[in-house]
Amino acid sequence: MNQNINIDLKTVENIKCDECSGYTFEPVFVIKHLSALVSPNGKETVMPFQVFKCASCGHINEKFLEGLTN
Repeated sequence: MNQNINIDLKTVENIKCDECSGYTFEPVFVIKHLSALVSPNGKETVMPFQVFKCASCGHINEKFLEGLTN
């Protein structure tokens, strides 16, 4: 089922950088190492997870890292 949803983007809040209040971001990756003991295929694996860094200062908001940092 296709649903057309009209959203007025003027009413949607921009996410801002927690450091500099910039509002443009660039994609970067957090790379996780998965050991062979817990890997579904039994082999060591690296897994990339896309997050976003501030285009102005390079900061990554904590909200973007939830569940990815130790």
